[in-house]
Amino acid sequence: MKVATRRRPPAAPDAEPAVPKDEPDVRLQARWTGGSHLATRSATVLLWSALAAGPLALALALLTFLTISGTAPTTATTAADRAGEQVAVEEFAQRFVVTWLQTPQGQENQLTPYVQVAHVNLPVVPWRADQPTTAGVRRVAPGAWSVTVAVTVSAPSSPARRRYFVVPVRYVDGGSGSAGPGLVASALPAPVAAPIAAAAPALAYPYRSALTDPVATSVGEFLTALLTGNGDVTRYVTPGTVIAAVNPPPYTVVAVNDVLIDRDVAHGAAPASGERLAVLVTARATAGPQQDIDVQYALTLLARAGRWEVKSIDPSPVVAADGTNPGPQPTK
Repeated sequence: MKVATRRRPPAAPDAEPAVPKDEPDVRLQARWTGGSHLATRSATVLLWSALAAGPLALALALLTFLTISGTAPTTATTAADRAGEQVAVEEFAQRFVVTWLQTPQGQENQLTPYVQVAHVNLPVVPWRADQPTTAGVRRVAPGAWSVTVAVTVSAPSSPARRRYFVVPVRYVDGGSGSAGPGLVASALPAPVAAPIAAAAPALAYPYRSALTDPVATSVGEFLTALLTGNGDVTRYVTPGTVIAAVNPPPYTVVAVNDVLIDRDVAHGAAPASGERLAVLVTARATAGPQQDIDVQYALTLLARAGRWEVKSIDPSPVVAADGTNPGPQPTK
């Protein structure tokens, strides 16, 4: 007689625990970063296996591990290195141009640290070079740069003028074991024309505020406190905005000449709280007798408690989106 036996049902696989909604799912993190981690773990296992297999296998595994573990320079590191290279190239080009202009005939060896040329003609009476600065720089190839240097050049018989010179510079990284990078000019400086003036952009301030309007009054009081020290700047800015007055004050009087705004506002009316206005103000600043000069500020104003306050000094005026500007409308 057969005895019936009851088979136990197979055990169900363990269910994966639910991940709380407020905690990151480590399984997703593993998917995101699993590629590099898996490669490192595989290389580590390979090393341990090689230890048991013998010296030759260990050497091969070590080479594989170093290949997997090596990482390419990050974008941030590359950008930082490029910035440092550019600074060095610009400074070198400026020194070269000044030395080249100020070196007289018979002292050609002063150019040796900058350029290698078979023969160079230098003036008997050299120029004077002052205030060198970089007017433009362009990386034309790895380690190859084109730098435009602006410098004030004067001669005994002529007035000083601003001149521009292009210098081709090679940057050679000497590596960590050297004293630093190598720099050399590929050729002598080449005089070029000054940068051309571009067309002025169309600004997005189609309306003009009357000088008696609250807008003009507020910006006038703000600029007076900012530039003359007469008044507290914090009284004219929105809460939370930090703008420091110029110290020591460069001017004694500031008078608003013109106020352009980005939208129409009711003439003489107090603004509603929360209203925002973009402003371009022109003012005359006086430092002393016969020392008047016009200044311009692009400002963002915010209305609070019936008056306009300065939200920010903007980095540049607002440019019209379509590139056209009919010009400010007549003051109402």
